[in-house]
Amino acid sequence: MARTAEMIVWAQDQFSYDIIPPTFTVFRSNESEVNARFIFVLTSVADLPTVSDFVRAANQRNHLRTLFVREDGNAQFLPQMLYEAKLKSSRHIIVHSTKDVPKRVLTAWSLGCPDQLIADAQVVGEELFVMACDHTLFRAGFAEMHALERIPSQQRSSFTISSEGSYIHWPEADVHIDLDAVRYLKDKTWREKKDRERLMYDLRFGEAVAELRKKCGLKQADIRGLSERHVRRIEKGERTRIDTLAILARSQGLSLKEYLDEIAEMLSPSVLTRK
Repeated sequence: MARTAEMIVWAQDQFSYDIIPPTFTVFRSNESEVNARFIFVLTSVADLPTVSDFVRAANQRNHLRTLFVREDGNAQFLPQMLYEAKLKSSRHIIVHSTKDVPKRVLTAWSLGCPDQLIADAQVVGEELFVMACDHTLFRAGFAEMHALERIPSQQRSSFTISSEGSYIHWPEADVHIDLDAVRYLKDKTWREKKDRERLMYDLRFGEAVAELRKKCGLKQADIRGLSERHVRRIEKGERTRIDTLAILARSQGLSLKEYLDEIAEMLSPSVLTRK
C-alpha cells in the first residue's frame, strides 16, 4: 500500500532516531511503497545495503533530499560500500559522526528554510567551506571577508555552529557570520537582490523619518544639531548612525527607543499596505 506524506524519513540508523522533528512521517521498512515529495534516509555505513534499493528509487524520482551516512567502524570502506550498494556518490549524501548535522538539516526542512540555515562547515587551508541545509556549498577565503580576516590562523578551526544552523561562531575572536553573509560575498545574483532590497528599505526608512518630522510640525532646518542638508540626505535614504538618530529623536521630544519604535511601526507591512 502506498504511503503519502510531504516529508518522510527512514531512520534505519537508530542512533539518530530521536532527532526527527514531529513534522516528519517516519517510514517503516516493511511498507512496500512511499510517495513523498521530500525523502530523507538515516543510515550507518554498515546498513547501506539495507536502504540501497529504497534510496535509488527515491533518487530516480527526484524525491531524495538527503542520505545521511553515519561514520562507524566501517567508515574507511565507505566508497566501496557505496559501490557495492550501487549508490553513486552525489550531492545528496552527507557523511556525519554526530547527531548535530542531520538534526540541523531535518529541522531546517521542517521549518521550510533549508536554503537559509547552515548544515556544516569546515576550514580547508585559507578557505571556509560552508554547506547550507539544501546542500548548496559555498567557499569563502578568509582574506575575502573583513570579519574572517580578523581571526588568527591558529583559531580558524576553533568554531561552533549554532544548534539550529543560524550562524558560525569563533569564540576566541568573538566573530559571528551567518549564511547570508557568505552568500552575499559569493553569489552575485543574491548580492544584487539584497542590494535592491536594502536600497528600497533605506528609501522607506527616509520617508518614515520625514513623515515623523512633519507630524511634529518641524521643518528640516528645525533639527538642532543637524544641518538642513544632512536631514535632507537622511530623508532621501542615506544611511545614518545611531547618534544621529538620537538627535532626531530628541528634536521631537522622544527617547531613542520611542523614536525607533515609531519608525518601526511606520515600516510595518500592515501600515505600508494601507498607503
